[in-house]
Amino acid sequence: MSMPQEAGKVFLIGLMGAGKSTVGKILADALKWPLLDIDHEIEKVADSDIPSIFEAQGEAGFRDYESQVLFKTAEVHHAIIPCGGGIVTRPQNVEYLQDHVTVWLDVSPEEAAARLEHLDDRPLLNGCQDTIKKLKEILDARQAAYARAACIHINTGQRAPDIIAREILEKLEKYHA
Repeated sequence: MSMPQEAGKVFLIGLMGAGKSTVGKILADALKWPLLDIDHEIEKVADSDIPSIFEAQGEAGFRDYESQVLFKTAEVHHAIIPCGGGIVTRPQNVEYLQDHVTVWLDVSPEEAAARLEHLDDRPLLNGCQDTIKKLKEILDARQAAYARAACIHINTGQRAPDIIAREILEKLEKYHA
């Protein structure tokens, strides 16, 4: 896929645990752009934390907020925007992301599980007995949509966030050279 013309914002997508928030902060600092984390924006709009949204409204309710916040980014210029891992579960979100600079941070389910090991704020993993198996299922269901939505694909496995951010910056420069 070719790079969209308007590169005033960069969306980061990928499986939970891929490093979107961590890499996003590094990119935002490097570019001196604001960081607009979709999950944090959802919590502001809903006046609730994500686990509570899932509990009260289910995944569908959460995805409604997610789409609402995503489309509101049309008003934003010059921002790094980490998205929740499931943003690609709705076709209209994939179409929106295709019109922008979208970077897929790709991570194996095994590495994602290791990174998420001590976190308990992931509603899709609540009560999960086999985190790796569940992450494989999630990735299998979303992988094609990640590929469709992204114009840049970065493997984050066994790599430091600053190295990943540097690679993204290099790819962005090549598109705008």
